Amino acid sequence: MRPAEPRAIPAPPGTPYHRLARNYKHTWWRPLVDTLVVIGAALLASIGILIAWEIAHGLITGDVPEPQDTSFFPNPTEDIAINLALLAVLTPVVAFSAWLVQRRPAWSLASVLNRIRWRWLLLCSLPALGYIVLSYSLGLAADALFPAADSSTSDDGSWVGIGSFIVPALVILLLVPFQAAGEEFAFRGWLVQAIGAYGPDNTDGNTFTHRLKLVLRSPWPALVVSSALFVTAHGYTGWAMADIFLFAMLMGWLTIRTGGLEAGIALHTVNNLAAFLVPAALGQLDGWADQGGAPWTLLATDIPCLAFYGAAIVWLAKRKQLARVSG
Repeated sequence: MRPAEPRAIPAPPGTPYHRLARNYKHTWWRPLVDTLVVIGAALLASIGILIAWEIAHGLITGDVPEPQDTSFFPNPTEDIAINLALLAVLTPVVAFSAWLVQRRPAWSLASVLNRIRWRWLLLCSLPALGYIVLSYSLGLAADALFPAADSSTSDDGSWVGIGSFIVPALVILLLVPFQAAGEEFAFRGWLVQAIGAYGPDNTDGNTFTHRLKLVLRSPWPALVVSSALFVTAHGYTGWAMADIFLFAMLMGWLTIRTGGLEAGIALHTVNNLAAFLVPAALGQLDGWADQGGAPWTLLATDIPCLAFYGAAIVWLAKRKQLARVSG
């Protein structure tokens, strides 16, 4: 009797990250069906979380809040918590879908080693902290050189005190890493690999066909499409759209360059922690979901910060001789 075929079949050795979904079970329909499964499972999981959360909220507080246009709960800390939880669920959803539909290891979304490389993730957090310090310093310099027209009327907030800060800080510290990981697994993981699976194995043909196949086989189509969708999933406009697109492209490129999501998760987490903790400390948490536009100085100051992070990660990856293809 022939042994049973394993459920999860990894990609062949030497496969780059963006093509890990192209194992020998790959067919043209699997990424498409996987897309439908991800959307459906994410909706069901989100509805389940919302219902359970509202039931728990009602049992604890005795009231049932009515969702507003931009929030689920009137308390900003609770509203942040539910939104972060809804994004965090993306990680198990896309991992399970990859295992179920594409017949590959669920954690092939994490790295070419089919797992999260925890030491590497922690190491990436160091240049991520450097990115935040550099970004803050350049932002102060830009504000001094090019003050905003409405800076005189803006409210910079003030320290709310440890009693008012501790609860939202704990919520943010607990949930933001899962939220950031969920977005990275969805956009730089599942989406990049779903598109990358369509790159042809055979690049034979005339000059034009050969070059076209090489482009389709490269990670660039997946990086551009996933980055554009990442921008549309947020509410930014103008220069802020350009900035988040550049951020997404760098996170995608580092994912390919290092063979895993860890560098993207590290920067995404540290960046979002700063973005949430500072307003919480200054009593400005009510506007946590406000995105909109930004001055051109945001993009101008963020470019050297992203360049610093990218260069630091590439240097560290070379030092660590990090695996870039499946073994």
